[in-house]
Formats: sequence, structure tokens, C-alpha cells
Amino acid sequence: MGEPWMIEATQKDIANIVDLVNIAYRAKDTQGWTSESEIIQGDRINAAQVQQLLTDNAKVFLKFEDTCLIGCVSMQIQQNSCYIGMLTTHPQVQNRGVGKKILQFAENFAMQNPAIDTLNLSVLSSRTELIAFYQRRGYQLTGETTAFPIDANVGQPLVKDLVLLYLEKKIQPRCEG
Repeated sequence: MGEPWMIEATQKDIANIVDLVNIAYRAKDTQGWTSESEIIQGDRINAAQVQQLLTDNAKVFLKFEDTCLIGCVSMQIQQNSCYIGMLTTHPQVQNRGVGKKILQFAENFAMQNPAIDTLNLSVLSSRTELIAFYQRRGYQLTGETTAFPIDANVGQPLVKDLVLLYLEKKIQPRCEG
């Protein structure tokens, strides 16, 4: 049947996840379209935060190309919804459709749980191209916002009034017959 398209992360993957996410979101020298280095300084994530994700009720899935980690996504089930976070593709493989495939994988995985009827995610308010990316895939702004979480150790804003915008997508769970 071949290898799975994505595999679930384990403790041994933490350092690679941290490297990938920080390169994709915050590296100044390898900027892709997901880069936030012009609006936030500092690391996007650290090993303790990934460790916490793996020990909380979350799953992190990884996409490898040969032995190189090129993408990841986290998913947290919250009653009847699934929060999709840390959707990341390495800057060198962006614009090859990998991010779209990872998002589709996450959506399909969430739909396997019949209790899930909503997918949620958050995007920085200044990331209009990313908001548009999700809207083209059926996500809608909820109107809910929160201030940038300075105390969460995810970097320091370089712009004023940076907030997180929340998006959601209603889904129909897949039922086994």
C-alpha cells in the first residue's frame, strides 16, 4: 500500500519541528510567503511548546521528502471542533501545493471524528494573503479577535495593533456505514 502521506510526530521529532517552523515563519534569509520576520521578531516556537502540544490532547503530523522534514500541522480536538495550527511548509518547497495538501490532510483527519463539525484556525491580522488562502478553501472570518499573545513566548511584534483573527469552516463528518 506504500508509505503514508504524513506521519504522526513523536518526541524524537521535536528538534526538527522547531527548526522547520522557525525557518518557515521567522528566518530572514530563507523567506517564503509564510514569513513573518518583517512583523514579528524572535522564534515562533520552541522545544517546550512542541513538547506541550505532544502531551496535550493534540496530534502533530509531519511530511517528509526523502529524509528531510518539509511540512507539519498540529490538530487539537476541542469538543465538536478541531483547531488546526502550525501549518508549515519549508520555504524551499512553497508554491508546490504542499501546504494545500497538508491542510486537506488535516481536514480529512478531523472529519474521521463524527463529533467534529467545525474546523478552526487563527491568522495574524496583517497576513492578508494568508487569510485569503484560507478563505479560498472555505474558511470564514468569525469576527473574533485577540491581542497578539506577547506572554506566550512566540516572538515580539514589530508593528502596532497586531491581533489574531479567527476563521472557521463548517464540515460534515464522515460516517462509517
